[in-house]
Formats: sequence, structure tokens, C-alpha cells
Amino acid sequence: MTDMNGLKWHRVAAADEVPEGAAKTCSLGGRLVAVLRHEGRFSALDNRCPHMGGPLGQGTIEYGRLVCPWHGREFDPFTGECDGFPDSVECFPVEIRDDGVYVGLSGSKTA
Repeated sequence: MTDMNGLKWHRVAAADEVPEGAAKTCSLGGRLVAVLRHEGRFSALDNRCPHMGGPLGQGTIEYGRLVCPWHGREFDPFTGECDGFPDSVECFPVEIRDDGVYVGLSGSKTA
């Protein structure tokens, strides 16, 4: 179902399936998304690191930054911004509902 903002919401996990300080990779409409939990908040970023394509969902959160497992590039887990580099990762809206964690993607990207 698409909402009035053109977002299609996907249930990605129960809240307890994403451990604190960790990420989970989810496939949504053919797109890989890294779902993160840091300091009790959830976020969702494109799973592909813009530097070399590393899988961000396999990264770790260190000192409040998501660290790419391939080359150590660091990203803000809530904005996708990269410190010291012009690269950033697309960030997606997240909703916590009674039955789990949902990520919203624009309808055109889920087809």
C-alpha cells in the first residue's frame, strides 16, 4: 500500500530482531537496505557504500558512526552523511508500529 506521500511501506523486522548497535540487511522491492538500531532509534540506509559498494548492512556501529566493513568509511546512521567525504548514502523513513519496524520507499523505486 502506498501512502499519500507516495511511499510504499515495508515491514522489515520485529523491533527485537535488530540488536542494539547492529544492522540488518533487507531486500525491499529488489533494493537492499541496511536497517540499523543505535541508542534505541532505528534508521534505514541504502545498503551500498558509495566508495566501493561495500555492504553497509554488514558494518558495525562504532562511536555513533556506521562503519563500512570493506574500507572503514564512516556514515551517520540517521542521515547517511559521510565525514570528510562528499559521498553520502540515501536515507529512508522508518516507522515503528505495533507489529514491527517499517521502511518507506518511493513507489517508483519498488517496482
